[in-house]
Amino acid sequence: MANQFLNEQTYSNVMLLLLKNQLTMGRLVDGRFKNEVTDENGLKTSIKRPPQYIAKDGATLQKQDLISGSASVSVTQYKNVHMGIGDLESVQSFNALLRDSNMKSAASTLAHEVNSFLASKTLAFYGQSGTPGNVIASTQQFNRVHTQLMRQGVPNSDLSAVLDFEDSELIRGQLTGTNIDDVNRTALERTRIPIMSEIDIFATQALPSFTSGDRVSAGTTVINGASQNVNYRAVKDVLTQTLNVDGQAAGKTFKAGETFTIAGVFQYDNRSHNVLPQLQTFTITADAVADGVGAAALTVSPPIVVPNTNDGVSTDANTAFGTVSAAPADGAAVTHLEAASTSYRVRAAFHKRAIAMVSARLQAPFNGKFSFAQDPDTGIAIRYWRGSDIATGEHIHRWDMIFGAENVQPALGARPWGGV
Repeated sequence: MANQFLNEQTYSNVMLLLLKNQLTMGRLVDGRFKNEVTDENGLKTSIKRPPQYIAKDGATLQKQDLISGSASVSVTQYKNVHMGIGDLESVQSFNALLRDSNMKSAASTLAHEVNSFLASKTLAFYGQSGTPGNVIASTQQFNRVHTQLMRQGVPNSDLSAVLDFEDSELIRGQLTGTNIDDVNRTALERTRIPIMSEIDIFATQALPSFTSGDRVSAGTTVINGASQNVNYRAVKDVLTQTLNVDGQAAGKTFKAGETFTIAGVFQYDNRSHNVLPQLQTFTITADAVADGVGAAALTVSPPIVVPNTNDGVSTDANTAFGTVSAAPADGAAVTHLEAASTSYRVRAAFHKRAIAMVSARLQAPFNGKFSFAQDPDTGIAIRYWRGSDIATGEHIHRWDMIFGAENVQPALGARPWGGV
């Protein structure tokens, strides 16, 4: 059968539609298209974080600084799929292209790349419920993460969660054994999970994982030096800080993704300005190694911002963005929440604004047929390009995309686990 190519715009539109249909994470984050991202600006763009204020008493004007941090997003994830003419030569209509198994497979490949990259950004969440490593076996265990999100001041809307299929199996099994109506039962039997605690739940294979370091888990790591709190004004763009610890043996490792608590350092609700009853959880964001005397400099999130402390201008910023009840004392015990040298597959629950994804438009080719398609919901842009090889006579179809993402507001997410 002679090949009859469709219009090039059809090929880009169909790939974008198939890709979007297979996205999980890509539909749950704050996606946007920014055409100004180019080689000239290092393929980077900046996403602003909203300011926060504290209420003042009385009728007298008490002006507050507008402190708005920003996160830098590198748009450097270049992904593509290619096909030879044999894959598409029988396609002669838009509907046939939508049904083509090769197109579906190519879209699935691109979708998995997007989902996996976005899911990796959930490792920056420091809020946590349950016990790390435990499968979520019931709705009650899952619902604890909603409580944690509310304690962190996360808006009670646009909430989603990504779980492992094992979690999904256990939760659905529990729900189908209860008195639920026929509509929910049908949904559950089709592997869908109803919204629980205002959180829309998805099961995915794209969850990120990490392996904890070989540091001793309990009774060893301690804070090395008092007054390690920082001013929000100084860390508003990175939302991390260096925390000095010691007590480990020389050469012991700490890995990005690990979490811990510090004795006497509790969570702080910067909306109601109350100290919460549970210890603040910190996430290590970069690998570290203990030196010859067992000391290490850990990069952690959230930064230790103590309310009502003066940053040289006022106490407003540190109070509005406070994260803890107090700075840790020298020698305070650090409790690692994961076992040493153990692999963890991390689940996440988060608000849509926690993670920002940015897509950009690729350059128009100098030869061949090409077209662009952009999704208004996720911001994802696809370039379709086809051309021929004069040496072989082969006709090549290719679809390309470029994107990036960053965890812009790690306080808007948490890690749900089973257990207590």
